[in-house]
Amino acid sequence: MAFKQCVLLVVVATLVALGVNVVSPNGIDLIGKYRSLSGGEGPIVPPTAEEGDPPFVSVDEAYLEFTQAAAVFIDARDEEEFFCGTIPGSINIPFEYLPDGDLSVYFEEVLPGVGRNVPMIIFCSGEECDLSLHLARNMQELGYTRTLIFFGGSREWEANGLEIERRSECEE
Repeated sequence: MAFKQCVLLVVVATLVALGVNVVSPNGIDLIGKYRSLSGGEGPIVPPTAEEGDPPFVSVDEAYLEFTQAAAVFIDARDEEEFFCGTIPGSINIPFEYLPDGDLSVYFEEVLPGVGRNVPMIIFCSGEECDLSLHLARNMQELGYTRTLIFFGGSREWEANGLEIERRSECEE
């Protein structure tokens, strides 16, 4: 008899929980809304790439790292472009405004608690922008061992229907 009561209790609790989830504004989707990966296309690699550069990743690889919160995303563009639209949660390290002197101190300040072996995906606007390539090279020289370059950048990210974080209104 006790077993039947336990089963009945579990069934009722499950039904109540599902009902609350359906009407809650913070409910969890029972069937996930996942972006389909394109699969066939590889990363964009610029003609200025050289042997020894950090690896390039495709939008699919970048998105996978993003959804798993497995990498730190770094936007190499200036602050104005960063505020106009970036990959959510990205850290802005504008390559053109890097300070003179020892960059390792600067990177430790802007990436507090982020070790040099943490995966970092560096990006900028897209194919016409090589700031990500130059920033990744600098970081690699300083011992950041897992830097990756998403050369498609924020434009490819947005073109694939992925979320963009906008911190200010900007003209296109």
